[in-house]
Amino acid sequence: MNIMRMLSKKRFLLILGFASLGLTFGYTKNTAKADTNGSIVTIATKTQFPDTKSPSFLYGRGLVTTHTSTKYNGRLYATSEHYVNDTPTFLIFESLNNGKTWSKISEIKDTHNFASNGRAWGNRYQPFLYELPEQIGQMPKGTIICAGNSIPGDLSKTSIVLYYSTDHARSWKYLSTIATGGYADVNTTSNGPVWEPFVNVVDHKLVCYFSDERDKPAHSQKLSHRVSIDGINWSNEVDDVAFKSEQARPGMVTVAKMANGKYIMTYEVVNSGEWRTNYKISNDGLTWNASDEGTRLAYGGAPYVVVMHNGDVVANTDGSGDLYVNKQNGNGAWQDVKISMPLAYSRSLTVLPNDDLLIVSGGPLKSPTDPNSNSLTSMIYSFK
Repeated sequence: MNIMRMLSKKRFLLILGFASLGLTFGYTKNTAKADTNGSIVTIATKTQFPDTKSPSFLYGRGLVTTHTSTKYNGRLYATSEHYVNDTPTFLIFESLNNGKTWSKISEIKDTHNFASNGRAWGNRYQPFLYELPEQIGQMPKGTIICAGNSIPGDLSKTSIVLYYSTDHARSWKYLSTIATGGYADVNTTSNGPVWEPFVNVVDHKLVCYFSDERDKPAHSQKLSHRVSIDGINWSNEVDDVAFKSEQARPGMVTVAKMANGKYIMTYEVVNSGEWRTNYKISNDGLTWNASDEGTRLAYGGAPYVVVMHNGDVVANTDGSGDLYVNKQNGNGAWQDVKISMPLAYSRSLTVLPNDDLLIVSGGPLKSPTDPNSNSLTSMIYSFK
């Protein structure tokens, strides 16, 4: 969700409602021993970029390279939403020492969408970084791609666009537009926005999962995906999660392949006065049974899920700073693991080659009128 969406009345009232009911946001079925290893490292602050305005950074995303040459494998990358007075871009940061320090190496400017006055819309919300594990179309294995939401300053349109880099994130080129939607506001009554892309390669195809508000009033929001064999031409939408309730808002999807070959999907759900994270499982990552509303994992939203090399499934939400761990391919209990990194809005998880986790945080939810700014931060967390 963008900042307008996050601070809409639906979430504000939900937070107040949970507080008044005495509900906590860290619900799980089991609890594991807390582990607070790792230190928080600052990637970027408002003072580094003069045009930055509050809340400065949100929606942190990380990446580790594992499919390029030996020289470049193991490099860490990070990005986030970056709030500015002028035209926004996605800033790209790199670490060459396993997250101890970070440097800005590039930015992804909007080179595709322009207003009538010739001004670029800007790459504004929800960037997502991904390294291709195999060749897709003309893009070789190891290509870094970024999907994000290009939106004009008046928020009148939304456009999920795809950029790619073949020089280790130093320069970027526009590749394609995955989906387009209407005004970037949850209060639209028809032709709403598209949000929150998540990209993965499934069965040798590039898949983009996203939140879709264009099917109003039948669905306030649903989750869909499109498929491409070349990253340029995209299939029609396929619904993945569409609640029976017209008011339900499943969103912020993430997907990971489990050790048994099946896929797990996490997503937040706002429905009937409840704000929670659900998950469900697919045999092939492309067939999800949209009418299956899933199983609750925890209270809170903005989830992220990954699978460790040892097969453990790890997730988090913005309802707590905890990690949730499942050792049975999504079946049975989820353990609650306490970590020292504070909760954040849409905090990303990236599995490193040694089974540590790179956690990238754009900080907690903040209003555009909040005088305080978030920093973009990271942590390397080890379960060992």
